Amino acid sequence: MTQLKNIKAVIFDWAGTIIDYGCIAPTQVFIEVFRRKDILLSIDEARAPMGLAKKDHVRELFRLETVQKQWIAEFGRTPSETDIEEIYAELEPALATIVKNYSDPIPGSVELIDRLKKQGIKVGTTTGYVSEMMNNILPIALSKGLMPDSVVNSSEVLAGRPAPWMIYRNCEKMNVFPLNQMVKIGDTVADIQEGINAGMWTIGLTKSGNEVGLSHEDAENADPVWVMVKTALAGRKLLNAGADYVAEGVWDCWPILEEIDRQIGASITIDSQIKPSIIKEKQLSNYFPLFF
Repeated sequence: MTQLKNIKAVIFDWAGTIIDYGCIAPTQVFIEVFRRKDILLSIDEARAPMGLAKKDHVRELFRLETVQKQWIAEFGRTPSETDIEEIYAELEPALATIVKNYSDPIPGSVELIDRLKKQGIKVGTTTGYVSEMMNNILPIALSKGLMPDSVVNSSEVLAGRPAPWMIYRNCEKMNVFPLNQMVKIGDTVADIQEGINAGMWTIGLTKSGNEVGLSHEDAENADPVWVMVKTALAGRKLLNAGADYVAEGVWDCWPILEEIDRQIGASITIDSQIKPSIIKEKQLSNYFPLFF
């Protein structure tokens, strides 16, 4: 087993990254809660803001022109903040209930997390879910061997993704730094933005995640060419969002982590070669200010 010498921590997303292959649970609930108001959302519309805190996700859906038109036709007015709160109030318990059925680890996630921890690398997590939802997920995930060192959800911070606050909270809880020696792994644009805003390396996941949006079974049984195209498009979207690397799923991440570890090591070596000369120059300037 290759020893990673320079990565201090890896922080994972949950749905679509280490559980819930295809990020199925939240998509179903968003569509259903809006349907109760006779507002029809397409799967693509429901998925588009995925990765944000769930109330922010609702807020983004209300900004869609298709939703605004339907809302005006149904209620005779544009949606308000009160409507956002009302939809979210229905969404939260519905999602907290359904997530229990989508808590199975994605293939490779348990193995990757165990491998990292055995090498002394801290493993944190962030999520757009809130505490009530995670309280239903964690016992199932833990019983199946998914054991990160830290779990931070969006209700623990002032703002969810793309803000970096959940990552910072992980760092504090795990007592790990610096952030430029850490990696964020997730399946949404918001995940990548969260990692970038925290100053981390980022890996975007395609086939297992929200952008492809297929369960493990459906992905295995679908037309392979179609899946390949969807996966490639997902990769392009995540790279355009700023991801350093993309992979189909966590099962493909170890070689990428090895490469990131190598690059971190190279940058540390370069810094160590540069910094002493800078220090010496500063020291000399104290004695010979006219020449420096």
